[in-house]
Amino acid sequence: MILLKQIKSRSIEHQFYRWMSVEVSAKISKSNDELRETSKFDQEWLQAKDFKEIPGPSTFKLLSHYLPGGKLHNSNLIDFYKLLRDEYGDISLIKGIMGKPNVVFTYNPADIEKVYRTEGIWPIRVGLETFTYYRKKVRPDVFKNIGGLVSEQGKAWADIRNKVNPIMMKVQTVRENLPDIDDISQQFLQKIEQLRDPKTKNIKTNFHDEVKLWAFESICCIGLNKRMGFLNSSGSVDPDALKLSDAMSRFFQLSFEFDVQPSIWKYYETPKFKTLIQTYDEITEITTKYINEAIANFGKGAGPTGVLEKLCCIDKQIAVVMAIDMLMAGMDTTSSVFLSTLYMIAKHPEKQNTLRREVMGILPDKNTPLTNENTKNMPYLRACIKEALRITPITPANFRLTGCDVVLSNYRVPKGTGVSMGMMPLTNSDVYFPQSSEFMPERWLKSGEGACPHAKGTNPFVYLPFGFGPRTCIGKRIAEMEMETLMTRLIRNYKISWYGDDLKYTSNIILIPAGDMRFKFEPI
Repeated sequence: MILLKQIKSRSIEHQFYRWMSVEVSAKISKSNDELRETSKFDQEWLQAKDFKEIPGPSTFKLLSHYLPGGKLHNSNLIDFYKLLRDEYGDISLIKGIMGKPNVVFTYNPADIEKVYRTEGIWPIRVGLETFTYYRKKVRPDVFKNIGGLVSEQGKAWADIRNKVNPIMMKVQTVRENLPDIDDISQQFLQKIEQLRDPKTKNIKTNFHDEVKLWAFESICCIGLNKRMGFLNSSGSVDPDALKLSDAMSRFFQLSFEFDVQPSIWKYYETPKFKTLIQTYDEITEITTKYINEAIANFGKGAGPTGVLEKLCCIDKQIAVVMAIDMLMAGMDTTSSVFLSTLYMIAKHPEKQNTLRREVMGILPDKNTPLTNENTKNMPYLRACIKEALRITPITPANFRLTGCDVVLSNYRVPKGTGVSMGMMPLTNSDVYFPQSSEFMPERWLKSGEGACPHAKGTNPFVYLPFGFGPRTCIGKRIAEMEMETLMTRLIRNYKISWYGDDLKYTSNIILIPAGDMRFKFEPI
């Protein structure tokens, strides 16, 4: 018996030392790999050109572009990016002026991947400085020194993100709202019937405004668990919703002028800057009103608990700030992407017919409710949305501060340098997407009829409409569900066409469809 115990003890001891040997070997191997990577980087850094050698305009030349008669006077963001690339190539440098940091502009996918791969666990994406200033300096009474996911950095950002991720990024949690979102979509169809001219089938009012109200009704339902009634058949709309829509349009334009273009607002408050602050006030007051009403009705609503109530159980102040951000971001961004997708589908009847066949398989009867089960398999619809986002992404570039010293396009770029990664020109280039000017949802299909084999070989860092890594867009799941639901209902009920000139866009902070929305809806 004693001998048996000794043998067993030696066996355990042998296994322990064997495990320790493997563990130590693994650590040594990992250490050697890290040393090799460090040595490789040191060599790359020494061979690269100096940061100051990156081409770009002088401060004087840049400012002169924005003066009356200059190339960028009254321009938009896409004009700015195009001028830089045309004059300086795939990498350029704008030196920091008027309190702004140095910013490198790159159109090299290898650079983009390197920036994302080295950003660390707390990526820094400088938000809108006026936005942060307003929340922390002008209205600390409302925001309590919490800037939200757009403004916060480092651990403060990570603490917020860790609390909201399980609620806003988990597919099962978001899709609890599908029945309500489907109901809102069907209500939108009833609104279309009121807005259609009985003879021409054209929409008689500003369709863009109507889609904004659909998007706002949807995000209020998910965020606040509250139906706002923006799509009521009575035609009466809460005037505050319309005021918020107008304020958001002003916000995007004014923040572009003060946060992107050269501005003296940090040194002197111009009348237009005061207008921006008033716009922030208007947005804050309206969204706060809706949030307070929702808090007063916690527990009274039917259906799933809203995001605000779920977050209030974790941290009430973060919940309030996140709800404001959801109401701000959930109107113009979602409506813009949806209109772009609808426009592409309307302009390509053969693609629309393919999509309709998929939808008919899900909804043989128009009155069939959409469920998590019957919406699982909608590859073509999702491919249509992805393809529209490829051609007209919601923003033409992504932004980060470098998380460490890196070499971009053979130039040394120090840690903490701003990098603007121009995605839109890449996603519209034949180099990365053959026949890039064509609307081809098939390029996103992995298998089945019409799938494009070359889509599998596309550089994954060229197409990132919702960002990448820990700072991926927090509203991605919500926006996708909203758009998929309404598109399914529209395609099932109408043949959709476009008449007139091509759709135009304005580009400030985001890309927004502009002009008349010339859609025609013919019942099927």
